[in-house]
Amino acid sequence: MKKSVTTPSFRPLYEQIKILLTQSLVAGEWKPGEAIPSEMELASRFRVSQGTVRKAIDELASEHILLRRQGKGTFVASHSEPSYQYRFLRVTPIRARSSPRRTSSSGSSAARPPATRRTRSASSRGRR
Repeated sequence: MKKSVTTPSFRPLYEQIKILLTQSLVAGEWKPGEAIPSEMELASRFRVSQGTVRKAIDELASEHILLRRQGKGTFVASHSEPSYQYRFLRVTPIRARSSPRRTSSSGSSAARPPATRRTRSASSRGRR
């Protein structure tokens, strides 16, 4: 009878921390929308460096399990919040036009303001 030789599987430390964090989330240690402990607290809890914890949290954040907010902390994603993907855009609804555009008898579109000549701003006039 021949014994099968198995090589130990190596898993990076940050992945092990990621698994431990995921297990804590599944166990309900932190609820959706709730802040998790700081990186330093987690590092001392797991007896690893802050960088290792940061990498594990970064992976969970990229999977949308955790949500990082600068200056606020790291939170468990609730998936019920509005998406912040378009937070820098000013999106407004399109309003229906009350009447179609009128054209003059010559067939050109409505009167446009005269074109203005673009000049250098006051701050750049003195410099060359």
